[in-house]
Amino acid sequence: MKPNIIRECKIKQQWYRSVVYLFGLIIAMLWFDSRAFAANQYAVFTLNSDFQQLSNSKARMLYRGKAKSLQGKRIELSDWPESSVERSEFYQYLLGKDIAQMNAYWAGLSFAGKARPPKEIHSASLDSLIVWMEAKPNRIGYAPLNAVPAEAKVLYVVSKEK
Repeated sequence: MKPNIIRECKIKQQWYRSVVYLFGLIIAMLWFDSRAFAANQYAVFTLNSDFQQLSNSKARMLYRGKAKSLQGKRIELSDWPESSVERSEFYQYLLGKDIAQMNAYWAGLSFAGKARPPKEIHSASLDSLIVWMEAKPNRIGYAPLNAVPAEAKVLYVVSKEK
């Protein structure tokens, strides 16, 4: 009788190890997948070659709703979907704020009638952003620096280190 109990305990122990290993593997894969599009640098860019490059303070002013125009031209800003890694990292790098803080900030400005938040693109894809930007010449967006199209004019680069 004892050898059966010992064998059953060893089988259960192996099963638990397998479950723990599999669970750890799943967690690692999910973490890696969510970071797959993470970038160290983001470019604020436009398809309008008339705009000049931005200073750090001007880029921050744009995405804080403090500036509504560049070189005398009224601009429209875009934003990635709220759940995207790009949006989270961009605001963390540029303003040191997370998405919840930015949502609260924009809600306050909107309620007071001082500014409208950037236009949220419906799909987390660069193609959707480019289609939106092509519709009007004074639109500005941001994307991982390595994904910015060659024909775009980079106005400012924000990185994790800045």
